[in-house]
Amino acid sequence: MVNFKDKNMPAVIDKALDFIGGMNTSASTPHSMDESTAKGMLKYLKELGVPASAADVTARGIQDGWDTGFTKKVAGWADKIQSGDRVVIKNPEYFSSYMQEELRALCELTDS
Repeated sequence: MVNFKDKNMPAVIDKALDFIGGMNTSASTPHSMDESTAKGMLKYLKELGVPASAADVTARGIQDGWDTGFTKKVAGWADKIQSGDRVVIKNPEYFSSYMQEELRALCELTDS
């Protein structure tokens, strides 16, 4: 499969989806650690002012061959977070400070 980057997608969303792509995307239901990480990441993107949409997640899932169930779950969380609905993050500590720093730095680069 050819891996191309969406030139219209903000770099910070692209990086977040790269992090999610490093999870076990072949499972139909994300592992609890992956679920907490993905939800934390999607929530953080919204806090940064660049929320990932369900369409962003779905496009990446199709492009990278993620399991359909996994993609639908993550896209559903993106949709809920983007619309301001409440999402429970059971283990917020799994969304590491390293990931937060990487995403924040990319966001700051695009603001400059």
